[in-house]
Amino acid sequence: MLAVRNRTIALLACLLASCTSGTQRIPENLPRTNAAVVRAWSPGDVRVEAIDGVEVGRVTHVYVAPGEHQITVRWSGGQAITREGQVRGALQGGSSYVVEAEPDGALRTVRFSLVDKGPQYDEQCLQPSLWSSEPKGRGC
Repeated sequence: MLAVRNRTIALLACLLASCTSGTQRIPENLPRTNAAVVRAWSPGDVRVEAIDGVEVGRVTHVYVAPGEHQITVRWSGGQAITREGQVRGALQGGSSYVVEAEPDGALRTVRFSLVDKGPQYDEQCLQPSLWSSEPKGRGC
């Protein structure tokens, strides 16, 4: 019984990891060097849906060309409440960015912001933990 349970837990972990894994590049041929990095998820059920109208798949992060970009985001709260919005920002090559959501008390509106985490952002912070909604790295 314990062996079956352990196999089930391992299978679920693999499935969860495959749901949001890998990266995307906008534009597709963008080299990683000097690209800005946008984390495609954040704790609190925040997802990046699109960047400059290009749909973002179920990836952990996106490499984006430096410059001005419009990011479409979605926040999901309790009771199947979903809010969408857009954030505009000038992204610097070599920096990492995280979208944060701040819902009001009644969950009617959500204020989205784009936070520049700088060039020294721990790459492990781009990956969600398998066991919680918090990032893996330090200083995330």
